[in-house]
Amino acid sequence: MSSDLIHLHQPLDPEFHQPAVLDPETFRHQPETFADITIRPFTPVAGGIVDGFQLREGKEVAEPVRKFLYRSLLKYGFLSFVPGSVNSHTFEYFSQLFGTPRFAGNPQAPRTGAGELNAIDSSRKKTRTNYIWHIDQAYRPEPQKLTALHALKAPGFGGETIFTDATAAYRLLDAKLAAWLDTLSLINNGDQMGLISMSYPQPELLFEARQKTPPLQAPLVRIHPETGAKQLFPCELYAQRVLGLPRIVSDHVLHIVFEYLRSPEVLAQYYWQDGATLIWDNRIVHHRGVFNYGGQERVLHRAVID
Repeated sequence: MSSDLIHLHQPLDPEFHQPAVLDPETFRHQPETFADITIRPFTPVAGGIVDGFQLREGKEVAEPVRKFLYRSLLKYGFLSFVPGSVNSHTFEYFSQLFGTPRFAGNPQAPRTGAGELNAIDSSRKKTRTNYIWHIDQAYRPEPQKLTALHALKAPGFGGETIFTDATAAYRLLDAKLAAWLDTLSLINNGDQMGLISMSYPQPELLFEARQKTPPLQAPLVRIHPETGAKQLFPCELYAQRVLGLPRIVSDHVLHIVFEYLRSPEVLAQYYWQDGATLIWDNRIVHHRGVFNYGGQERVLHRAVID
């Protein structure tokens, strides 16, 4: 047998010739209990479920409990609180446990609470850009750190929120690809998919909104300031192009990033119930809604938190 033929039949090294997988030991979180509060993993990679926490009106949360919840949020990327943990009257105080809430709505997402929250009501919300993968306000110079939602009315079925852990997705990358992506920058545009144009029906208000949010340069990979984890930052709703690359190459790079972000290993799908509460770290996860609930009512209060 010739040496050429032997060479053609060389076996492949499985470790070298297959895509990377996540090390389960890295993400396998054990349930944690502190002050009667238990947090258990939502999936092996993303999210935590909080049991035993109840926020009562007029009663402050102890500082050690607040710190435990905040550390857990940094660890899990998002936390889900079972119905009854928080209500519509305590939701604004709940958001203050994690930072400073500020109003960040538009004409289709009016103020609620004491004025720093906004309502997301399926009966009046006309835009559907929330069904595209995104990081909240990634087109702004300083995107919000956290987002919280409280369900006043959840659909009987459908209307889920899906998360992807973009720090875990980064760890799926080949080392050479990751090193190259680390060097790139992109342009984020709040109107890339028409969000701003559809949110402001009056020309003068639209002009003002566009003036406030011009296209913005940002790193393709951003580093979490508190954990040091690297996050794949481009999102389908706002990413316009990668700087320094031809148009077609830029599109391909973004498609590659989006493919990693859609990897099943890093996804988590949350099913809403009346009275449930979610909070997530935009520096860790991307998210999107699912429009599969027809004409059912879906009303959420939202807190944007810095």
